[in-house]
Amino acid sequence: MARNMEKGALYVVATPIGNLGDVTARAIEVWNSVEAVYCESLSETRKLFSKLGVNAKVYPVYKDSSETPYAPLMQGLKEGKSYALVSDAGTPGVSDPGSHLVRIAREKGFSVVPVPGASALTALLSVSGFQVNPTLFLGFLSEKPGKKRKELEEAGKIEGLVVFYESVHKLPRLYPMLLELFPENEILVGRELTKTFEEIRYYANPKELLENPPVAKGEFVFLLNSRKKKLKGFSIISDT
Repeated sequence: MARNMEKGALYVVATPIGNLGDVTARAIEVWNSVEAVYCESLSETRKLFSKLGVNAKVYPVYKDSSETPYAPLMQGLKEGKSYALVSDAGTPGVSDPGSHLVRIAREKGFSVVPVPGASALTALLSVSGFQVNPTLFLGFLSEKPGKKRKELEEAGKIEGLVVFYESVHKLPRLYPMLLELFPENEILVGRELTKTFEEIRYYANPKELLENPPVAKGEFVFLLNSRKKKLKGFSIISDT
């Protein structure tokens, strides 16, 4: 085990969200030191580890609420072995099933250690130029249009920022909904963050977004400014 690593601990380790160069030396050290790594997707994690030269056993994270699949892991923690948890991209437990495993480990009294790194949420906030307090993070919006509308309506009641993820095939329905609910609100859209075709666009309102939307490909993060005061002098940012 690497120096300064706890025994009998679950390490929650962030992975890159697109740019392999964003992986941290500490993350690689942890992965190479733990007994095994629990992941959102076996194929994605094996692909990442192959590129990084990480030799670690990998097991899937289960979406159900049962503790049974994690019995060997809990026994290992009890014996002083350490494990890691990763998601397909970014920080585990934010928009993936990993939070359940973390809760089980905590409830049983084991140490849970964060190993921070890439996050689409904080990446977009960092380049927004907005005052980020308060910020409400919704994760992925609901699949159902009615529930999605309700989520956005409730979120819009705060005087702050609202950040959410949305699947690319749902964008045609999202944009008109934003125009109806937030006709005067600023929006920052991040597409393919940290990747080759990264694009970050500022829109003074949803009407501008409808008239000149980003390319409908890749992964999207939206930042809605629900404050009444707009940011002056903001321009479109893009790495392309």
